[in-house]
Amino acid sequence: MRSATVLLILLALTACAAPPVPVPAEDSGYSRALLERINLYRLEHGLNPLRPDTGLARLARGHCTEMFQRQKMNHRHFKDRLAQAGSRLCIENVGWNFVSPLQMFDGWRESRGHNRNLLEDRVNRVGIAEIGRYVTYFACD
Repeated sequence: MRSATVLLILLALTACAAPPVPVPAEDSGYSRALLERINLYRLEHGLNPLRPDTGLARLARGHCTEMFQRQKMNHRHFKDRLAQAGSRLCIENVGWNFVSPLQMFDGWRESRGHNRNLLEDRVNRVGIAEIGRYVTYFACD
């Protein structure tokens, strides 16, 4: 009898557990268009364009996934991403709810700290990800 009660409690708890939030596919066109605009902006300011880096893109995607699942924009675990990137210097911009890459870029450009990151001359590699309207721009030396 006791094991049947325990089993019923476990089944009830399992039924009440929140299902995992499915992560939508990344829109690579959004990320690609955003990088094109950022690189054009950097060239306009005499800086080298950033080259896409698959490892940094993976880190950016992981961060976007975490923000999407929490439904909250943040810079949580930035130091972990920096360490995983194997770089001395990394910068990060995050964004949410900008429908187009140009709107996201303009939002960052109009913010002093975000704009400083876009024009950081010591970075040369970048990963950009966009998941469910959460965006991470992660660039390193």
